[in-house]
Amino acid sequence: MYRGRFAPTPSGPLHFGSLTAALGSFLRARSQGGSWLLRIEDIDETRSRPEYTDLILKDLEALGLIWDEAPLIQSQRREFYRDILDTLNSRGLTYGCNCTRSLIKLNGGHHPEDCRLRNLPCHEGAGIRFRNPGNVTSFTDLIRGPLSLNDYPAEPDFLLKRRDGFFAYNLVSVADDRASGITEIVRGADLIPDTFGQIGLCQALGYPVPAYASLPLALSENGSKYSKQNHAPGLDLSSPVTLLLKAATFLGQTFPPEISGDPESLTVTEFLDYAVKHFAINSVPRSSRMVSQISES
Repeated sequence: MYRGRFAPTPSGPLHFGSLTAALGSFLRARSQGGSWLLRIEDIDETRSRPEYTDLILKDLEALGLIWDEAPLIQSQRREFYRDILDTLNSRGLTYGCNCTRSLIKLNGGHHPEDCRLRNLPCHEGAGIRFRNPGNVTSFTDLIRGPLSLNDYPAEPDFLLKRRDGFFAYNLVSVADDRASGITEIVRGADLIPDTFGQIGLCQALGYPVPAYASLPLALSENGSKYSKQNHAPGLDLSSPVTLLLKAATFLGQTFPPEISGDPESLTVTEFLDYAVKHFAINSVPRSSRMVSQISES
């Protein structure tokens, strides 16, 4: 059975970019008759705030994007991640890393090979990296077709645990997708470079590899990605159906004039029912676009 998810980081309120990711994954899951799960990625407590978790839940509920199971909260699952990491350690698939951010920056933003060549131990206070066998050089995206690692370069031996003790994104994401039985991951195209390594980690752990669908990114007027780091404004929920229509239109979905011309004549539930019934993943554009260029009519 199809199982999809939305996994926001509670470091700020939902914005239009996160709405397109939420709506795209929701419509895809519902159109397949499957489940839609919610995961709160608050494992990095230096960025996450409980008040934003509450706000995200309230915003999703107001937009009718209702999850099917209790939300998975990453900050409550440290022992689970530690067990996964211990498994990788025992299989010789990790090594310690003492590299600082400044050293990596001096190396052109890439991790030097010294740590791997020296086979540094995974002691307390060291970072822990995945000893990537490098077998995954391509995958087929449901929206973008065949993708090659040559076009999306990424750090091959990515961090599993940071020097400050926090578990890293790639480890917890793969572990939680497996634990939740996720069969397909619908998310922003900015995560395409991470996907190659995540598939490799799945294979190393003996996990089934989910399908992937990479959504276009919402861009601000200066061409930067809508994100909390770029101070994207939070959602204005005064006209929720109009907002949903704008997000669905951004995702390439089309609506008849009676909906696009007067969206607020529908309830949130009525709009989503129509959008689910007519959702077409092959209509989702590959190119990212500026939000200001999107019109609901």
